[in-house]
Amino acid sequence: MLGKYPVFPPADREFEDPPKLSNYDVVVIGGGGGGYHGAFELSKGGYRVLMIDDKGNLGGNCLYEGCIPSKAVYMTIYLMEKVRGILNSVGNKDVNAVRVLWENAIDHKDNIQYIRYLQHIREIKEHENVDFIKGVAEILDQRRIRVRAIDGSWTRDIEARQLLVATGSVPIKIPVPGTDLAIGSQELFGYKTGYRKVPNDIIIIGGGYIGVEVASVLGSMGVKATIVEMLPRILAGWDNDIVSRIEEKLRAKKVEVLTNSRVISIREEGSQKIVEFQRPDGSKGYVTGSEVIMAVGRRPNVEGLDNLGIVEKGHVEVEPSMKTRVPNIYAAGDVLGKFMLYHAAVKESVVAAWNILHGRSIYEVNFNSIPMTIFTEPEAAMVGLNEEAAKARGINYVTVSYPLEDDAYAQIMGVREGWVKLVIERESQRIIGGVIYGEAASMLINEVALAVAVNARVKDAALLAHQHPTIFESIDRAAIRFSL
Repeated sequence: MLGKYPVFPPADREFEDPPKLSNYDVVVIGGGGGGYHGAFELSKGGYRVLMIDDKGNLGGNCLYEGCIPSKAVYMTIYLMEKVRGILNSVGNKDVNAVRVLWENAIDHKDNIQYIRYLQHIREIKEHENVDFIKGVAEILDQRRIRVRAIDGSWTRDIEARQLLVATGSVPIKIPVPGTDLAIGSQELFGYKTGYRKVPNDIIIIGGGYIGVEVASVLGSMGVKATIVEMLPRILAGWDNDIVSRIEEKLRAKKVEVLTNSRVISIREEGSQKIVEFQRPDGSKGYVTGSEVIMAVGRRPNVEGLDNLGIVEKGHVEVEPSMKTRVPNIYAAGDVLGKFMLYHAAVKESVVAAWNILHGRSIYEVNFNSIPMTIFTEPEAAMVGLNEEAAKARGINYVTVSYPLEDDAYAQIMGVREGWVKLVIERESQRIIGGVIYGEAASMLINEVALAVAVNARVKDAALLAHQHPTIFESIDRAAIRFSL
């Protein structure tokens, strides 16, 4: 529910005051990636902007309970595991002494969140044309917004020439008995969470990237984790080679993966929670654990938007320019239901702002060049078209790949597992996609995304001299293997 959080982020006292004006050029609803980047661009363009967010600071769910805190936890544990691996490889007998506890990682992510919230307060104040309000917005019509304080102490009606809707998304809870027994990302990674220890056994409902990431990190810590997924395979839509390798890694960490298992109930017996599921043949099974994590995804937060006529099939419909069917309303971020990723939201927000400033649709978001990463150990990443997608579109393609076991940096760091694979349209020799599995995949994929975005040919990547020794050399090493 809007304005209801166990702990609010740090905020400036003046953010709790009513809006300074009754009319604004643009009202931005939501302070996440889909909101504040556009608001800052509009401010730089001289527009007077009101931005409203119920947390009282920027970053949205990504910073409060999502990508930033979860990756802070994952990376803390991952780095310690790498140190242990290197020490073990040289015969260090004290390798088992190098450990990190979950509560240590949680303390670290709390600190990162605090640093970024203070940074965001500074950034808001640096944009003098932006009035930021800690409050809840109610859209009355396409030009009028009612803003109320979190504590209900004041209410104001505001008019705007244009709106940027960036209301984000909310976690999905499957409609079965006992869902209230499950925890989610807010309990695990929320700012200053009170959930600071994990039990020895956990059930994760959902085999998408969030569920798999959580299972991977818990498995690294020796926690017995079980993934319950209703589809025939985890990570639907991902490259088959990557899914196979991740499944192998999960099994190596003693993570049990139950696919074709649709959850039908959750119940509690003593200190244990029982998740019951049904298989396609009608047979039933169950798994027990001390805790249940709901990780079945998120849905666009379209509450209160129906009266605008911009919602279709549970999400806000936009053109590539981020304009909705209502001329003065734009939208960006998770509320679109497209790439529900922070970095996608940022670019959508900027494109919306630039088009508002120009008064017409000049810029568009290239959704084909938005990369995706699974922060497992090792990481996996993908951009553009993978082989399955290229084949489905009837594209005459070829792939080239390079194994990280032959990469100098990977050898130095002891992270030789994985590969870089480029998908190339044979006739044009354009790079149309990339799939990476291995160390720093989340960074490597950005270069492939740029190649996809600018229609680069494979020879362009092959001729790029990457710094040696860095893992980025694996990209040109893959590209140079292309032949007609």
